[in-house]
Amino acid sequence: MQEITVPVESLMEIIRLQLVTGGKANLVVTGSSMLPMLREHRDSVILVPAEEKLRVGDIALYEPREGKYILHRVMKLTPEGYLFCGDNQAIYEPVTDDKIIARVDGFIRKGKQRSMSFWGYRIYRLIWVRLFFLRKYYIRLRRRLGRWRRARNRRK
Repeated sequence: MQEITVPVESLMEIIRLQLVTGGKANLVVTGSSMLPMLREHRDSVILVPAEEKLRVGDIALYEPREGKYILHRVMKLTPEGYLFCGDNQAIYEPVTDDKIIARVDGFIRKGKQRSMSFWGYRIYRLIWVRLFFLRKYYIRLRRRLGRWRRARNRRK
């Protein structure tokens, strides 16, 4: 398969057109904010129109400001909209309905397509959302272990 690079604005235009017609769109994940679930350049997500209200635990693509696109998980519902957060982050970001572009319906990893109703994903989502209050400690510990490993490797 040939790989091409296009500006993000053009890509989002294509995705929006595809979603408006009721279709689906695949998007390769970039960035580390959704680790450990979604890995950069390895996994891709299947986007569908966000026609109904999102629920806690859903993953959505949204545009918080012009030209910036983020894929994060709904952590809480608020009267104004939602509080989103990446799986590798510990800070909420408020988002309103008008900023939502699409909802993630599934993901592709190592050539295998998984639905968001896949039992393994549902267990992961339940644990990851419920244990949010421990996430900042987990992230801090993982960072320290990474620094320790790098320092140890330099000594060798």
